[in-house]
Amino acid sequence: MQQPISSSANPQVKLIRKLRDRKARQRNGLFYVEGLKLVGDALERGGYLHTLIVCKELLISNFGQDLLRQAQEKDVPILLVTPSVFASFALKEGPQGIAALAEQAWLELEQAGAQTGLWVALEEVQDPGNLGSVLRSLDAAGGRGLILLGEGTDAYHPTAVRASMGAIFSQKLVKTRRQALQDWQKASGAHLVGAWCGEALPYRDYNYPEDVILLMGSEQKGLSPEVAVMCDQLVHIPMRGSVDSLNLACAASIILFEMLHQREGRKEK
Repeated sequence: MQQPISSSANPQVKLIRKLRDRKARQRNGLFYVEGLKLVGDALERGGYLHTLIVCKELLISNFGQDLLRQAQEKDVPILLVTPSVFASFALKEGPQGIAALAEQAWLELEQAGAQTGLWVALEEVQDPGNLGSVLRSLDAAGGRGLILLGEGTDAYHPTAVRASMGAIFSQKLVKTRRQALQDWQKASGAHLVGAWCGEALPYRDYNYPEDVILLMGSEQKGLSPEVAVMCDQLVHIPMRGSVDSLNLACAASIILFEMLHQREGRKEK
C-alpha cells in the first residue's frame, strides 16, 4: 500500500499548487478539481481524471469512500497525502479529503459541432466566477457548449470550475478569435444572436431557432461592435430601475431560459 505523501515540497504536490496559475495549466494540460461533487461529476463523465488525490483521514463520508472505490475500479492513479499536505493546496475551508487533477478538453471550432444545438459565446469575459456560472446555466438550459473569444479568463480557472458546479465536464469548450468565428459562421451558416446594451429587440420578442449561439460581451464593455455586426439578431433585456446593466451571468441566464421556454413550447404543439 502506498504511503501518504507527507511533504508539501514533493514534486507532485508542487504541481498541484502550480495549477492555480494559468501558464502552468496551459503547459501541463491539466486543472485542479476539489470536493465530493466535482470529483464525482468527473468520474461519472469519464475520460477526464488524470489523478485522484485522497487524504484518508479527511475522507469520512460514505459517498467519498464510494468515489474512491469507483476510481480504483477504473484504474485511475491515486495519490495519497497527509492532512497537512492536503491543506497546503486545498481551496475550501474544511476540505473533504478528495480532489483530482483532470485533463483539459479544448476543441477546435470546426470539430465542436457548434452549428447545431444551443451554445454561448463569451467575448473577452474577465471574471472566472461569471464564466463558471454561465456554464452552469447553459447546462441547465440544455446547452451543448461554450465558445470563448479573445484573451479573457480561463475556463479551467479554479473559481470557474467551482462555479460551474460540474458543467465544466458536460459542456464542450472552444477557444477562438473573432475573425475565425466570422469565417466559420460564413462557412457553416450558424445563427448568432447577440445580447446588446443599446437599441435592440426585447429578448422575449425574438423567435430563437433550435440551433443558435448566444453571444455575450465582457463585463465592462459589453459586446463589441465588431462582433455585433456578425449577429443575425441583437436582443436586449428591458430594465425599469435605476441600474443600466445586469451581471453577465445573470443576463445570460435570463436569455438562455427564454430560449429553453420557447424550445419546450414548440415541443408541446
